[in-house]
Formats: sequence, structure tokens, C-alpha cells
Amino acid sequence: MKHQKPNELYSQSHDREHAHWDRRGFLRTLGMAGAGAISFGNSALSVVESPFFNQALSDAYSDRILVLIRLKGGNDGLNTIVPLYDFDLYAKKRPKIHIPQNNLYKLSDDFGIPNFMNPIAPLWNEGAMKVIHGVGYENQNLSHFKSSEIWATTTPDSQITSGWMGRYYEGKYSDYSLNPPEKPLAIQIGSGGDLIFDGELTTYSFSVSSPEPLKRVAENGTLFDNQNNTNGLHGNQVSFLREASNTTFRYASVIHEAYENSKDFNAYNNDNFDVQMSLVSRFIKGGLGTKVYMVTLGGFDTHANQPTRHETLMKRLSHAIEAFYKDLGAFGMADKVLSMTFSEFGRRVAENGSNGTDHGSAAPIMLFGPALRGNGFIGKHPDLRALNNQGNMDNTIDFRSVYASVLTDWLCADSSEVSGSITDSNFDLLGLGLGCNGTENLPLTNDPLLPLHAAVNDVQGVSLYLTINEAAHVEVDIFDILGRKVGTTITTRLSSGQHNMYLLDKDKNRFAPGQYFYKIKVNGGKTYSKSFIVR
Repeated sequence: MKHQKPNELYSQSHDREHAHWDRRGFLRTLGMAGAGAISFGNSALSVVESPFFNQALSDAYSDRILVLIRLKGGNDGLNTIVPLYDFDLYAKKRPKIHIPQNNLYKLSDDFGIPNFMNPIAPLWNEGAMKVIHGVGYENQNLSHFKSSEIWATTTPDSQITSGWMGRYYEGKYSDYSLNPPEKPLAIQIGSGGDLIFDGELTTYSFSVSSPEPLKRVAENGTLFDNQNNTNGLHGNQVSFLREASNTTFRYASVIHEAYENSKDFNAYNNDNFDVQMSLVSRFIKGGLGTKVYMVTLGGFDTHANQPTRHETLMKRLSHAIEAFYKDLGAFGMADKVLSMTFSEFGRRVAENGSNGTDHGSAAPIMLFGPALRGNGFIGKHPDLRALNNQGNMDNTIDFRSVYASVLTDWLCADSSEVSGSITDSNFDLLGLGLGCNGTENLPLTNDPLLPLHAAVNDVQGVSLYLTINEAAHVEVDIFDILGRKVGTTITTRLSSGQHNMYLLDKDKNRFAPGQYFYKIKVNGGKTYSKSFIVR
């Protein structure tokens, strides 16, 4: 029997896992594990209905859009956000693949990005970028497939096959099947088989395997031309399948309409990822109304030749994001769109023998968009001197806290919707500095008592979401647009953390519809105020 070296055994295991990953993804894209899918050669697509879209469009914050950017394969966070404060150790662990200091753009005295990511530097300088350090989860699974599943479902429990966004939609739009929408809630490009938008019974995304079929639909209003089929049994079968596909692709007309209502922006490159971002932009500018998009940039499994491969990928990512926000900015929509990168895991701290890195654990998440109203770093960077027995960093922020924060601070989900979406109820909200319902949260500062706050209308009245960093006595007063005090609703001592309380209870307060203001006074001193609407 031939003796196999450890690297050969690892390589075979890795290849088998990829094969399993790809087969499972292929089956899910075909709809074997979901609803309503058709495949034609290399163009696989799945289509579902999305509920209550007219209701969603009437929400006060319905113009907010989330773009999830999946970096498929495990992005190397250490060569993305480079720790300048510990550069010598970083370089020692990676003698061949580290980014030299003279090839770095400084975001701060402590962190930098490679020069080849410079297209996003203006976003940082303009306060339209934040970095969340050390995102991951305990007991990191190093399998692409399983870790991607955990990031999608928010749990290692394989019995749970619904995703966090799928559960969010399932809870928010309970009569989904009885009220077919006019427009899709979510559009997913690539990442076939990802569970993120799956509910218990169906999936809530309009999904295509690549941007090419989506672009054909956008340009033509149908997926396939059915005018030039051959005669005979085979031709009739092909014609039937194409007609069925065009019919099943129920959102083709509204996607086509949104595409036609917008124009190309000439700053994009002609590659797969740029095409995805340009399509998303055209749908946004064309008024499609979809609130959540997921795009995919693959190739991050950099076991070998990482410097060249990673540079190519990050150039592509950085350029596309730069073009995307220039495009939206020229149309006046940039502040309505928040983008977020994520990957199933990071890479090992030490380089391997092939000028690459093996599967790791924690990695940074990058947020983009003018709505962030300031650059900055969230959380603590993992300690390069405290690695586990596999040579990987410990996570400092659980990824579920990122999801919960985006749902709460950007999509303005209430606490029950967030807890229904995230399986682990012990997540922390990060305070991203985003506001809801037309109000704006105050930016983070060094003031320990500065509250982050937003008023949100719901079925029972108007809720106040308030986060403070230290225990304090809090008073909240309400004023009308003439500055007349119309009631003191809250006067209490609050512990540090997040609080949810009613400004107005519809059963007890009969305020006329219109604009009002609330003022928050902390410890009898500083006052913070914002407006809200009574409907």
C-alpha cells in the first residue's frame, strides 16, 4: 500500500468536501430541497413568490436596501485589514505572503488595507465605511459546506434548514402563500444552495445561479427566446420547458420594467462581479422595490498562490464597490443602501508551504454606505498571540450579533422579529449608528452616556429603542411641532444596555396623526432629541 503524506490526505479530503458542497448546492439550486425550480444546462435558476410587497412598500423605512456580499471560499481577513499595531508578529507568521508596510494604505495608526484595495479608501475617508473585527463563532467548523450552513441558519444544528433572512420574512409576512406579491422581496445571484433566504416551507428569494440569466430577463422580459425551436419531439419538449420557465419566472416583467427605467453607469468593469453589482444598481435606480440583495464573489479558498489570487479578488471587490456607490450617488440613492461583506470563515494565521493559507476562523466584516455617517472600527481585533491549537484566532464578535444589529438598526425589525430570525437569543447589538423610521441615531462618541435611539411605529403605538452604555436616570418628554409639551412618558432609572419602551400606547393616547418630537434627558443634564410620526 502506498504511503500518503499528510498534505496529500488533506488535499483529498478537501476535494471530497468541495464535491459534496457543490452537489448539495446544485441540488438545492434545482429545487430538490426547495420549491419551484427549473434547470437548463448550465443555467440553473429557482423562483419563488414573495408576500405583502405592497405593505412593505408602505413602511416608513421601505426605501432602505441591504446588499449582502458573499466572499465565497473563506476570505483571508489578515491580508484584508492588516494589524499595523502588531505588524512584526503578523509578518513573522507570514514571511512570504504578508503585505509589506510600504504597500499599505493606513485607515488608522493601528490598521491598514493593501494598496490594491485603494478604490474603497475614499469611502473610508468620507465616513461611508466601517470594519467589524473578529467576526465568527465558537468551535469554528472548518468545512466550507458546514460553516456556510451555520452562517446561513445561525446554528450548528443540522436539523434546522431555514435561514436567518428566511425566518425573518416568514415571521413578518405570515400569509405569504395567500397574498402573492407584485415584486420580489429578495434577489440572490450565485451561491446556489445557500440557505439564507429559506423558510420552513419555501424560499423567499428570487434566485439565479449567475448574472447572465438575470441580465437576459432584465433586458428581454423573458429568460428564453421560444421563437426558433426545432421541429420534432425534442424541439417540442424544449419549447415546453422554455415556456414553463418563462411562466415560472413570474417577476420577469417587473424586473424588466425596473431595468428599462434606469440607465447603465459606465464605471463598471465587464466581469462577473461587476455585472452583479451593476444589475443591483439598475434595479434600485429603476424602482424595483426589492429590499435585500445577495451577490457572490467566489475564489477565496486560497490554499496556494494566495498573493496573486487574493490581490485579483480584492481588486475586483474594491473596484465594484467604488463604482456601485458612485453610481448610486450620482442618482441620489447612495444613502439608502447599506452593503455588508461576509465569508464562511477566515484563514489560518500562519502561511502554509504553498504560499497560501488553510481554513481559519475569525475574520473582519466590512460595511459600506453613507448611511453609516462616519468611519470606524467595531469590536476588538483578535489577539495574534492567543491562538488555538490549530493556529487560528478566537472570534471577538459573534456573527449573530452582526445579523441582529443589521436587522434592528437598518431594516428596523422589532425585537420579536429579530429573536425569531436569530436562533441564539444571547446576541449583543453592536450600535452601528443607523436609525429607523426616518430618524437618525446619533453617532458613537466617547461619551459613555450618549444614547443611541430611534422611534418606530408598530401596531400598538410608537416604540422607543434606546441603548445606553452606563446606568443612568432617563427622562423622555414629547412635544408637538409648535414646541408644546404633550406629556412625560418616561421617567425612570435604566441599566446599561438596550431598552424597548412605548412612547405612545394607542389605547391610552389619542394624539392626532402628525409629526412630534421626543427629548431624552440623561441624569438631568444632556438632552438628545429626534422627530417621529404618529400615523
